Amino acid sequence: MMRRGRAAVLLLSLLLPASVLAAPSLDLARGLVEAEQFDQAVEVLKTVEITDGPTAARVDLLLGRIYLSLGKPGKALDHFEHASFAAIETEAESYLGLAEARLALGDLAHARRNAQMALKVDADQVAAHLVLARADLRVGQGAEAMARLRRLRADRPESEDVALVLARYLAQSEGPNAALAELRTFIAIHPTAAGALDLQGQVLWGTGRKAEAIQARQVAAEYYRQRGQTGRADAMTAWLKAVEPSRPAAPAIVEPPRPEPVPPKPVEAAPLPPPEPRPVQVVPIRKTAPASVLPSPEPLPFAPGSAINTGSGIVLEGGRQIVTNRHVVEGMTTIAVRNGTGHVRTARVVRMSSDDDLALLEIERPFPEGAVMPFADIVDPAPGRAAIVMGFPLIGLLGDEQPALTEGIVAKTMGLGNDPSTFQMTTKINKGNSGGPVFDKRGRLIGITVGKMDSAQASRASATPVEDMNIAIKASRLTRFLGKSNTGTGGEGAAEMNLEDLYQVMLPRAVLVAAQK
Repeated sequence: MMRRGRAAVLLLSLLLPASVLAAPSLDLARGLVEAEQFDQAVEVLKTVEITDGPTAARVDLLLGRIYLSLGKPGKALDHFEHASFAAIETEAESYLGLAEARLALGDLAHARRNAQMALKVDADQVAAHLVLARADLRVGQGAEAMARLRRLRADRPESEDVALVLARYLAQSEGPNAALAELRTFIAIHPTAAGALDLQGQVLWGTGRKAEAIQARQVAAEYYRQRGQTGRADAMTAWLKAVEPSRPAAPAIVEPPRPEPVPPKPVEAAPLPPPEPRPVQVVPIRKTAPASVLPSPEPLPFAPGSAINTGSGIVLEGGRQIVTNRHVVEGMTTIAVRNGTGHVRTARVVRMSSDDDLALLEIERPFPEGAVMPFADIVDPAPGRAAIVMGFPLIGLLGDEQPALTEGIVAKTMGLGNDPSTFQMTTKINKGNSGGPVFDKRGRLIGITVGKMDSAQASRASATPVEDMNIAIKASRLTRFLGKSNTGTGGEGAAEMNLEDLYQVMLPRAVLVAAQK
């Protein structure tokens, strides 16, 4: 990194006036941070003479940005807090940094509060609006998030950050074609937008259009390199070599690729490629039982570019057993799970159900938080009650390694064809939600997500429009699979939680399940 850092300094020396480069400069450090030359930026910041509060605040803000980019939001939070006390001149930036760090830590309530304070100081803070939109998305408030993103898109058509967040949400809520259409529109106006080209490649890969995906990400890598973001360019080049080792290096860029028109029929997303190795966001401690937050999250034990199958799961009472869907792990030889605080454990299959799409995993040792789903809190669903799914949908594509909530209701306590072992819910799910928990608002486990009905096929069969309906396995089938006599009675007198509180409580219990043949 240091060699690339010197190259960045040379580039900046051609752009900055001599008076700026004559002494250690905050402008130089800021340019290095933007170019992702973090080692060199830190060295420059060490030599900056701090003579007043505003200078101290700006140094802390830049250090916070560095740690946030490196996936260490806890350390970033410390620097943003120092900056907030050092100077009023940087108040908006400090509040924004606090909001982004707390969002990365999963502290949604404080993230919202800090973002709103940033907007009170500076109403033009686009990034603060994005924090609020992402917080809405995290707890399943899609309509509010979409309205905010559409307003931002109209007001800030040049903002790549807005376009990326909107496209990721469209991929989750409306499918890959909607995301591709949004990205295609933005790239047509901003043809050198490396981030948009990168995401376009990821979405194309997810729909099985691998040649177009590789081409888009080659172009993105070249533009990242031209912008001085060599870290991202190198990571993407490593991914390209992993997925297609014999492919030659990308030629000089003339113009970005123009994908063929997307057909109107929705495309079912294929499993996404694993993201390039990078630090993973870490969630915060629980208020009721402090979680052990890692300063640097543990990576999954899979080579970059290798195919993996992903799903979700929930940690059961005792701490060593996890339930997920059978189809997530069946036929797999290597299984790893990562909980909401970033801790990774290897797992093995204990048994699989022959009747239901359920599998029981065992990890070598419990997660440090000790957060589990008590058997007494496993209860069957009731019609009209909340059905809140927690899981890891479209991991990598959404640019967020933390779990997400989606909210709906129990539509019918029988599955398709009046299947008594499953129930129907209006809660939206995506690839990666399979095996994830379904909660009610008291935090009780009412089911395990299993799949979604093919609404197009059902509409053709019945000759009438059929709305999307998703399927979960009943809690009573889970307890039967676990050898328990019946469902629990816990939580009857417990108060209902709002989505943000439920998210905080369940973070250490929900797990990403990753498996490889």
